[in-house]
Amino acid sequence: MNILTALAGSLGLLSLLLATWIFAQLSKRLGEVTKLPRYYRGFYISMACLSIAIIAHFLRTSVFLAENVGPTVFHRDVFYLVTYYLPLAAGMTLDLVIVWRYWNWLLRE
Repeated sequence: MNILTALAGSLGLLSLLLATWIFAQLSKRLGEVTKLPRYYRGFYISMACLSIAIIAHFLRTSVFLAENVGPTVFHRDVFYLVTYYLPLAAGMTLDLVIVWRYWNWLLRE
């Protein structure tokens, strides 16, 4: 992993976080108009999961750039499974479910 790949990955994760925030704001307004339950609150849980994944990505980047420095737990794949991949998958799955719940009417129209 080089520095260019690490920066591009970080920007991609930050763009997912921004898209989730935008969906939360739009879904909140749509829910208020259509009197839907407040499912949009799940977006905030998703943003917390994505924030954990972003922090883990920065840790992983720093470990790859300075391999012999830092705790040994940062060098294990299980650490990244728990702190990066699982929160990222959970956050994006939650996003998909909530977006489908609020915005599926667009496909029917």
